[in-house]
Amino acid sequence: MKKTAWFGLSFALAVAAAACQNEDAPENGAANGEADPEENGDASQEEAVDLDGDEFYVHNDELQMTHIHGLGYAGNDGLLYVATHHGLAIYDDGSWYETAEEKNDYMGFNAVESGFYTSGHPGEASSFDVDPIGLVKSTDGGKTLESLDLLGETDFHVKGTGYYSNAVYVYNPAPSDRLEETGLYYTLDDAESWEKAEGDGLPEANYDQGGYPDYSVAVHPVEESTLAVGTAEGLFLSEDYGNTFEQTTVDLPVMSAVFHEEQVYAAVWDGEVRLVQLDGEEVTELNMPEIDEQDGIQYIAVNPEYREEIAVTTFMGDGFLSEDSGAEWKQIIEGGGVHGDEH
Repeated sequence: MKKTAWFGLSFALAVAAAACQNEDAPENGAANGEADPEENGDASQEEAVDLDGDEFYVHNDELQMTHIHGLGYAGNDGLLYVATHHGLAIYDDGSWYETAEEKNDYMGFNAVESGFYTSGHPGEASSFDVDPIGLVKSTDGGKTLESLDLLGETDFHVKGTGYYSNAVYVYNPAPSDRLEETGLYYTLDDAESWEKAEGDGLPEANYDQGGYPDYSVAVHPVEESTLAVGTAEGLFLSEDYGNTFEQTTVDLPVMSAVFHEEQVYAAVWDGEVRLVQLDGEEVTELNMPEIDEQDGIQYIAVNPEYREEIAVTTFMGDGFLSEDSGAEWKQIIEGGGVHGDEH
């Protein structure tokens, strides 16, 4: 199968998932004059979530997920969050939890040191009565959801956030009072203000029915001006807030990407799915989990405190975890159904 044919299939799977719209810390923070993890108090040392002592979190090793929309180590507690069509699922050392409330359809989910940013639609037992929910932030594991901007106006499917900087980049699918044009925007102050990024150098995208491009956005964890965008023509890097992009040495179609420190992890296609790590201009291929030949990697997460721990989820609802940089993988989700301790 040609690479363009497979990438078309993977994009079709992504569009199917997007149909919900209708239903270790970095070492160079201080050196670059931007966000420094060392200056964030005890946020990285105090657990924000008590899974076993809070009734908001319900232990459920038979959890069934519908449509995975995001993945990440939110709150820097070592807990893996999975954003779904019906709320959050949390994986903790072989055990799974769901939330008793706020079962929202989370789109554009991004983990950060203090919690997570997301978008999407209200769900069961939601604190939102307006659809869509715009740009939202939580610092307590999803119990409290702070509306930042565009409530009732915009659902951001294509989005990336700096893990320590909290720089948020979004693709705006339609004009609004706040974001007057379609295209790439960013905010450095939790949506108090927005800036339009020119996006010069990015290849033309394919768009779904909602106006969302087949881009994946990965933002540098510390340097708020640096982001990578995965496209059908490869991985493109910007160091000036998305105004200009240059192609990296990853020149294969990119399904998903995430920054960890100075490296970008990406799922690419060259006749089959491959998982690679980009460090400067050097590309290293990692061992892949066993996925269906018609499937692809939709989301990637790397534990910020333990880079050997990598998690991936697929378009078809499978999930895998490696604790040795991909040398070995264990399956933790199969077709949306979780694998708990008994597996």
